[in-house]
Amino acid sequence: MKLQDYNFTLKHIPGKTNMKADILSRKEQVNTKEDNKDVQLLKEELWQRRTIVEITMIKRKKTVEEGNILKKIKRNTTREKEVVQALKKEDSLTWEEDGVVYMERRIYVPNNKKIKEEILKENHDSADVGHPGQYMMLELIKRTYWWPGLKEDVKKYVQECFKCQQNKVQHQRRQENYIHWRFRRNHGKKSVLTS
Repeated sequence: MKLQDYNFTLKHIPGKTNMKADILSRKEQVNTKEDNKDVQLLKEELWQRRTIVEITMIKRKKTVEEGNILKKIKRNTTREKEVVQALKKEDSLTWEEDGVVYMERRIYVPNNKKIKEEILKENHDSADVGHPGQYMMLELIKRTYWWPGLKEDVKKYVQECFKCQQNKVQHQRRQENYIHWRFRRNHGKKSVLTS
């Protein structure tokens, strides 16, 4: 109805002749030579310098944090039976160097709640990591550190994190309060709806 106000004609073009336009059949309409003539871009040198400085700062911060953790690990000389037995075996996966025990080629963290909390916090709450979730956090920690019960500690830490639980995706269907209605026949009379 709205098209009645316009004057137009419809032409049928068979499918064989209705082809896509290629670059040669188009007219040059836009002159790009004068486009962005007065726009000044930032020099790439500025971006490169800033990026290099940022990377250096992040590396320094990470090294300092790991250095503090290593100092605490060196000071703590308590070891689980599992670690003492592995050191006695003298296999290629377990050794001690400069007061630090390496288990499965990773730094062994003694049974000290404060050290473990610091490692968990560093690999979960810091800005460069940003609440990675249980599996990614476990992967990040396993790259450098090892201790018995690491997986359970990571799981517990993530479950206790308010932000992680707030942003967690629910994969289960929400159960609605369904009201089941039944129809009952009244011997030839109208049907009655009951709940």
